[in-house]
Amino acid sequence: MPVLQIGETNISYTIRYSKRSKRQRIIVSPKGVEVVAPINTPEELITKFINSKKDWLCKTVTETILKYPQKLPQRYINGEKVMYRGSYFLLNINSTDANKVIINYENIFNIQVPRCLSEEEKEAAVKQALIDWKREQVYFDILKLAQIYADKLNVQPKSIKLSQQKRAWGTCSSKGSIRINWRLADAPLPVLEYVVAHELTHLLHHNHSKDFWQALSNIMPDYKQRKSDLKSWEIELLPLE
Repeated sequence: MPVLQIGETNISYTIRYSKRSKRQRIIVSPKGVEVVAPINTPEELITKFINSKKDWLCKTVTETILKYPQKLPQRYINGEKVMYRGSYFLLNINSTDANKVIINYENIFNIQVPRCLSEEEKEAAVKQALIDWKREQVYFDILKLAQIYADKLNVQPKSIKLSQQKRAWGTCSSKGSIRINWRLADAPLPVLEYVVAHELTHLLHHNHSKDFWQALSNIMPDYKQRKSDLKSWEIELLPLE
């Protein structure tokens, strides 16, 4: 991993080449520093670019560290809280004679786990059960929202499936197949709604042209705020596991 030295401070960063990028840019987030560059950009140009941003980078990294202190890994044990629909909810876990993990949700996650499991096995089982439960719930939400916005746009997707891509919350293929990231189960519902409406609008415009944004604005006048809320919520995420 490349390292930029600024005085006595070393800042490591990653490089990502993108077909969509027309120029170099730097992304600073709680997850680290990333330089995005057009395909085939010479490494010496990337080094020159990031060196030209030393003062800004040092200031921005410092502000990010202060604003978003490093989070501890998510635990799946009794008394912990997990994110769902933009908020954190308590895990109330009890060992019972159940032969599998059972989840009941009513503003709190009441979870039954088989008492025969070790503590380590219980945590792993609760984690997987919550993933499965969230995937089921968010898929149901997505289908409902998709129907609403498909009717507004007068479009019909070929299929709607869940994804787990690291760099995309949603995609729409040229054939009309839509995929929405299941981790949006943790996002506020208005954010999930924005992503669904965004991808459905791509059935009309397979780009981010002026016509695309106008079409989205017609069915979701506050899409800019929701888009901003999506970016704010991303920062709350723990690193993908």
